[in-house]
Amino acid sequence: MPHPWKSFREWIADEEKQGDVLRIEAPIKAGDPNSIVDAVPADLKAEQMAVINCPGANGKMMETELRATCRYLHSLPNNPIGIIENPINNRPDIPVVINPWSTRERVLRMSGVSSKYELMEKIRNLKHNLIPPVTLDRKDAPCKEVIITEDEVDIYKQLPRNWVEFETVPWSPCGGGQFIIYDEETDSHDLGIWRGGFFEWDDGDPDKPLPEEMRKKHMCAAMIYDGPIASDGGTYYREKFRKLDKPMPAAYAMCNEPVMAMVAAVRSGLVWPQDGADEYAVVGGVNGEPVELVESETIPGLKVPAHAEFIIEGEFLPQDYLVPKFAEGVYQGHLLGNHEMPVFRIKAITHRKNPMWMTTWSGSGFNHEGPHVAFADLLFETEALIYLRDLGYKVKDIVSYDLETIVVQTEVDGMQKPPHYGKQVLNAVYACPHGYIGNGSKYYIVVGPDIDPYNLRDVIWALGTRAQPVSDSIVITEGLCAWGDPSGLPGPLGWRAYGQQILIDALIKVPERRTEWEPRTEPRSWETEAIERIRKKLEDFAG
Repeated sequence: MPHPWKSFREWIADEEKQGDVLRIEAPIKAGDPNSIVDAVPADLKAEQMAVINCPGANGKMMETELRATCRYLHSLPNNPIGIIENPINNRPDIPVVINPWSTRERVLRMSGVSSKYELMEKIRNLKHNLIPPVTLDRKDAPCKEVIITEDEVDIYKQLPRNWVEFETVPWSPCGGGQFIIYDEETDSHDLGIWRGGFFEWDDGDPDKPLPEEMRKKHMCAAMIYDGPIASDGGTYYREKFRKLDKPMPAAYAMCNEPVMAMVAAVRSGLVWPQDGADEYAVVGGVNGEPVELVESETIPGLKVPAHAEFIIEGEFLPQDYLVPKFAEGVYQGHLLGNHEMPVFRIKAITHRKNPMWMTTWSGSGFNHEGPHVAFADLLFETEALIYLRDLGYKVKDIVSYDLETIVVQTEVDGMQKPPHYGKQVLNAVYACPHGYIGNGSKYYIVVGPDIDPYNLRDVIWALGTRAQPVSDSIVITEGLCAWGDPSGLPGPLGWRAYGQQILIDALIKVPERRTEWEPRTEPRSWETEAIERIRKKLEDFAG
């Protein structure tokens, strides 16, 4: 069936019909408890010491092949979703889904659209196109087929403990689901995608296991609650609970229908709880039909997705876990650590019979893409595009490279634009409230409509022929940075938060600097027409 889907399973089935799912029957190590290995092999440590003077994460991990399997998937046509049907971990009976949101086409499909411009209209109307959720009876909710109470919780036995190469924390849930917070005053729910992890050893040392209670009944989550990049849910936790030294009730829903993930990732289009919009109603508006929910087991008022594979209920404690150095891979393709995350205490688990699990993580291989690179980039670009167009700027597209380099393509250039239009656009982009596009990236480049922003060779050509390095640049020496920038400076919780920016105007400098500009040897419009004309001529000649 096409969009919308009631469940993660329905969506996976549709992607499989598209040929975008690879079922892997061969046994794949996903955190083999019977094989404890160095987090970084000795030969790789030596190589890294020779080049970057850093061996990587210290300590051990349970042997895994998840990152290697994902890199293999990225070498295949269509970059398919992988379903590992025989994982070697503590729960070999539960299939593990990896590489879910790795192409823009897939992310557009899962959002029920076929282009970024259609997605713009959906996101622009998020707060106004609301369809309230419906609540099912418990007996009709698949996520209630198995119920595990607080005294029975032992995630060693009940949840897959997956590991990813080179990381000494088992980020098994990671971004596979959404955290859910309920605000009684507005009767609304917040959905957040924050990396979740389990506890194992102190700094990867098997001889220093963390307390048994912590390993069996607790998680950590990358809910950033302080500093310039705090999330809505994180700010709510800080102001309403942490400052009062109180735990905050919350739930984690694993493997939901995909629009729930999309809405959870929106940063500037929704401000919770100030907007007063229940984000379940936002999901309903995107889908065109209500989301089906069910009452949680332990949190009055909080409802959970009825068709999720797993629900983990509990509370964020007013205490933090210090992530070990190099224990967490981030979006830009580096291993960071030494930052603080809140601890989540588990009070109940419910799940389907014969459930699935999804583990995502951040990475950047040969192609500089990861398991969810298209998901993040596409949504962030779309929000920024809405912002600029609503301000009246003639912007055709925005493309983000690793949340560090932003290329803005205008609809006008040369004599079609007012003087210094490129710098006007750049300043507007920098002011964008979406922190991963505005003021949080590093390089901002504006190009004209004849430059392909998805082709960095084309962008570099524009820089080389249309911009002067000094007079066409704006330099910001005291700015912010993306949270995963290894060259940035840390904020209050240890996450990278502060950096610098350079904004470069690579539009044609007519009329700013010249009264005319040299024409291209192959104008873009002529080239497109010429190729098609010769193609047709050769086909006609061949009969």
